[in-house]
Amino acid sequence: MMTAVRPSSVRENGRVVAVALVVFGLVVVSFLNYYGMARSASSSAAIDTEALPALHSSSPHHLKTGIIASSHAGDVNVVPAAHTVIDLQGVHKRSQLYQANEDLSQMHIVFSMSCTQGKRRLLQTVFQFSAMAVGQKGPITQILSGCTDAEREAVMKEPTFYYDFRRHFTPSYSPHPEPGITDDYTPYNKPFALRHFLTHADPPVNQEMVVLVDADFVWFKPLEVNTGRDISKYYHGKRDKATVTDTVKDGYAIAQDWYNYMGAGWFGEGNRPKLEHLCTGKPCINVTQEDAAEYFAGTGPPYIMTTSDMRRMIDDYSHFVVLGRNLTDDWMVEMYAYAVAAGSHGIKHTLMNNLGVTHPQFVDGDREHWKFVSDELMNPCTDPYSVVIPEDPPVGVHYCQKYGFVQDDKSGYHYYKYKIPEDIIECKAPLLKLPPATEWTDAIAIKDSAKRAQKRHEVWTECSLIKIVNQALLKLKQTTCPTGFNAFQGTELKGNK
Repeated sequence: MMTAVRPSSVRENGRVVAVALVVFGLVVVSFLNYYGMARSASSSAAIDTEALPALHSSSPHHLKTGIIASSHAGDVNVVPAAHTVIDLQGVHKRSQLYQANEDLSQMHIVFSMSCTQGKRRLLQTVFQFSAMAVGQKGPITQILSGCTDAEREAVMKEPTFYYDFRRHFTPSYSPHPEPGITDDYTPYNKPFALRHFLTHADPPVNQEMVVLVDADFVWFKPLEVNTGRDISKYYHGKRDKATVTDTVKDGYAIAQDWYNYMGAGWFGEGNRPKLEHLCTGKPCINVTQEDAAEYFAGTGPPYIMTTSDMRRMIDDYSHFVVLGRNLTDDWMVEMYAYAVAAGSHGIKHTLMNNLGVTHPQFVDGDREHWKFVSDELMNPCTDPYSVVIPEDPPVGVHYCQKYGFVQDDKSGYHYYKYKIPEDIIECKAPLLKLPPATEWTDAIAIKDSAKRAQKRHEVWTECSLIKIVNQALLKLKQTTCPTGFNAFQGTELKGNK
C-alpha cells in the first residue's frame, strides 16, 4: 500500500500535522536464519489485495499504512503478511474491485516493453502499484515484444497489482521493423507493437480512448479527461486560456508538454529536409510552424487520444520512424515521428505541463509543472515509508532522469533508475536506502531562489520515488517470497556507485 502523508505544510494554521499509524493487520512471523530474512508463518493472514488508498486529496488529513521493517542491518526483519487501511474522510474513494469494464471507464492505458528489458518486473510493479494507490480507472495493458514461448509462460505467472491488468504479446520489431530493414533500435517496438495491439488485442480494444505512456512512470493522481474542469493553469501555449479544455474527441488529443525537449521538432526550419523526406505527398508537408509548435511538435507521454484517431495515424507513426532512422540515429526519432504523424492526420494536441513531468531543469516557460513543492513542505526524506504529498502534485513523474541535491551527478545521492541493482526484486536483496534527511534541509537553505526551487523538487522526487519503489517491492516480495524476504533498507543510490 502506498503510504501518504498530508497536508503539505507543517505551518498551515488550523491543521494538525500528525501521522496516523495504521497497523491493524498484525502479523504472525517467525524469526529466521542468519541470512536476515523474515519467515512467514503458515497461519499468517492472506496478503491484502483490496484497493489501495488514494494519494490525491484536498483534505488536511495524513494517511499512513502499516509497514514494519528492521532499522539496522544486523536485525532480523519482521515483515507483515497483511495490513489494513483506514479510509480517512476526504481521501479520494474508489470501488474496491472492478472486473473487466464494469467501472465504465472509456480510457485504456498501454505501455510497451521488451521481454528482456532490464528491470522489467520492477518497473511494471511500480507502475501498477502506484496506479492502484491513486485510484486510477480503466484497463492497463502491458505490451511485451519479443518473448519466447518459455518467457511468455513465465510472464503470465508473474503477480499483478492492478485491478484490471492485461498483457499483450507481439513479435520484436527491432532490428527488423519492416521487410528489408535491419536497424537495432528498440523504440521501433513502441509504434509497431501498439499497431499489433490495436489489431489483435483479445479482448478487442473497445474503450473510446487510448493512453500511451512509458513504463518508467509513477502515479501521484488519477489521469482523467473530459471532466470540464478548468485546466488553464497547466497550459502554457499561445492560445487564449479561456478556450483550453481537457476535451479528448476525434481530432483533439492531450499530451504532456515536451516543448523544452523537442522545440519545433522536425517542423523546424533547420529540419525541413527531414520533413520533406517523411511528408512529401502527405498533409504534414503543409503544417505551418505556428500550428506545429502549438499542437504537434512538443508532444510527449502520456498521449491521450481517441482510439479511432490512434488507428488512423498508427501506420504513419510506425513508418515515419523507419523513414526518420534513414536520416539520423537520434534516439528520439520515435517521438519526432509521432508528432509528424499527428500533424499529418490533423490530430490537434493540447499540451499540458502536469501529466508526466520529467525533471525540474525543464521548468522554463512553465512547460513542466514544477511549482508544487514549497520550502514549508514537511521533510520528504525523514520518515522511511510515508510519502509526503504536496497539495497539487503532477499526475505522474516520468522518471527518466537523475534526481538529487548535488550539482555533480557523478557523486552524492541520486535516484536514477539505472543505478538500481538488477537483483533488487530477489528475496535476499535489501530495499533502497533513503538519503540523509539533510538532503532536504540543505536544499531549502540554498540562497539562490531558482536553484533552491530546482533542488527541493529534485530531493522531493528522489525520496518519494525511493519510498514508492520500496513499498512496491514489499508488495511484490509478499507474493513471491513464501519463506520470507529481506526488508532492510540498505541499497544506496549514490553517484556512480
